[in-house]
Amino acid sequence: MHIFFRVWRGLSKLSFLNIVLASLVIILTGTLVGHWVEPETFPSLFDSFWWTMTTLTTVGYGDFFPSSVAGRWLGIFLFLFGIGIIGALIGKLVEVGATFQRLKREGKLMYRGEGHYVYIGWSPKTKKAIDEVLSYEPTADIVLIDQLKEEPYDHDRVHYVQGDASDETVLLQANILHARRVAIFADARIAESLLADGKSLLIASAVEALSQAQGVDLHTVVEVCEERNISKFKHVRIDDFILANDSVSLLMAKATLQPGATSIFRQLLSKQSGGNIQALAPRPEWTTIRAAAEALLGQGVTLMAVNDRLDYATVLDTKLEASDTLYVVCHDDTWERLTKQGGV
Repeated sequence: MHIFFRVWRGLSKLSFLNIVLASLVIILTGTLVGHWVEPETFPSLFDSFWWTMTTLTTVGYGDFFPSSVAGRWLGIFLFLFGIGIIGALIGKLVEVGATFQRLKREGKLMYRGEGHYVYIGWSPKTKKAIDEVLSYEPTADIVLIDQLKEEPYDHDRVHYVQGDASDETVLLQANILHARRVAIFADARIAESLLADGKSLLIASAVEALSQAQGVDLHTVVEVCEERNISKFKHVRIDDFILANDSVSLLMAKATLQPGATSIFRQLLSKQSGGNIQALAPRPEWTTIRAAAEALLGQGVTLMAVNDRLDYATVLDTKLEASDTLYVVCHDDTWERLTKQGGV
């Protein structure tokens, strides 16, 4: 027993690769020697392999068993050494699984997928945004970057990366060069708006520098605390700015002046509250904005804006270009029918 424990301690110190190789050697030895020693008991290599595996895993069905002295010595060898090897292998597999889960929870693993969304900065607003994206696209993958010790959002579609988002290594760990969108949230832990926007600017500059160096065009959205700070981002290519505080103030004013109007904004902003905003490209037969609006309305779709113009009704006869974007509001079943017709 003392020798057995010493062997077990020695096995437990082996690397995972060595344990796997030793396990394969034990299994191969039991299979070949069993068939060679007792061909009557184990008429095929598979029968010998079956007996070896049931012996090593201590299942022991009893449908095959050696009857010769040599065969039983082989069984004793598998009992003493094989079971120890398989036990060590199972232990290592459990250890590897536990280590993987710990590293994932701590944000130490690299994300290798593509076409994902990268969210930088954790706050209740970030959680709300992730919930909304997943309600639209349940199969979307989201990579969250923050400096928290453990992942703040436990979800199968969310991968956490721990670190400073202005560090190129951290951005590469999030595989940001293959991301579909990048969203930078203002740090809610910084009370001073100028400092919060300064941190966002630093992160945006790091993202832009990395993407330019690799020749990648990233669509970047930044939350800013004060509108006057937007001009500070002029040397960085930002596709969209979201004003953190003004949105709430403007909605509050709208609710004060026009009670009930906020429900419309809520329906537009959240799929969980009502209709959905979708974007589509003009079809060839939609030569003007008027033609597009009438065609869409006939299918139960409301044209809301053309590019960034909400007042498109004043220029209905303007010619549509292939590069234009039409923003519409419709239900999911209508949108699905529209996409099946093509041209989206």
